[in-house]
Amino acid sequence: MPTTDSGYQVYLLSQIDSTSDTSGEITSSVVSGVTITVSGADGLTLGDNSAKAESFLASQLPGGGVAVTYRGLAVVDGVSGFYASMGTSPSTKYYFFTKSEAVIGSGAAVTLTPDTLGAGGADYTFCFMPGTRIATPAGERVVESLSIGDLVTTAGGETRAIRWIGRQTVSALFAGRADKLPVRIKAGALAEGVPSRDLCLSPGHALLIDGVLVQAGALVNGTTILREEEVPATFTYYHIETADHAVILAENTPAETFLDADTRATFDNAAEYEAMFAGSPEMPALDLPRAMSHRQVPVAIRQRIAARAAALTGPAVAAA
Repeated sequence: MPTTDSGYQVYLLSQIDSTSDTSGEITSSVVSGVTITVSGADGLTLGDNSAKAESFLASQLPGGGVAVTYRGLAVVDGVSGFYASMGTSPSTKYYFFTKSEAVIGSGAAVTLTPDTLGAGGADYTFCFMPGTRIATPAGERVVESLSIGDLVTTAGGETRAIRWIGRQTVSALFAGRADKLPVRIKAGALAEGVPSRDLCLSPGHALLIDGVLVQAGALVNGTTILREEEVPATFTYYHIETADHAVILAENTPAETFLDADTRATFDNAAEYEAMFAGSPEMPALDLPRAMSHRQVPVAIRQRIAARAAALTGPAVAAA
């Protein structure tokens, strides 16, 4: 993952009591017209091309210093960024970082998405990258063009209406962990014409292979199935939810629809779901085995994918 990024405008936040809060408010711009350099991974360091900004930020911490802790993503009036904290309770301060040049006024409401992945967080979430073509009765459509109520085609040839589409924005600066970076399954990696084009999806998104839901991250072989490291500064995953946990076709590949695993709160539009379906009963999962790691993938599936890799890339490369 990149360890340094620059060009952030920084705003002080208020109305945040803890990292579990999901809203805040812009208090003021930290240093008007000055951009901040961010470096580090989990614990960030703020540097700058301006001594004025560094001095200001240092003054925010008792005893000085400019170390901050990344907390998650944030959006204000359509402007995306992330938020971080400085100091310890009760002197903790929270800041909103954005590369947008838009001027954000004091009092603007901020929606926060605390980072709950990793230790103690959700084990998986499943979603598609923009541009993924989904089968519908009217032909294939890219996932970002679909809407609630549109019909999609299942792997068994049936149709399902889309109940909800979740959107989840990820910052590449903090997407170096394997649980966030997309997986690219190259065309034909699973079988002839499967996928029909390269398929990019989250590592926890399962594909139906020989009666087993196999998570994409468990299939990575370094040749025909890869972790996608060249991603935009921010990118969005799309989650398709139907009335039941189903298997639809993405780039001609059987792929599961979304099933909440306590990750919905991390979506950009989680409030939309709550407004529509608050109190809905929990959706049962498909009664199928799930392979979440490489060792859980049945040997026959691994051997077939290895044979496909050898056929597509050559034995020496496939074995690498």
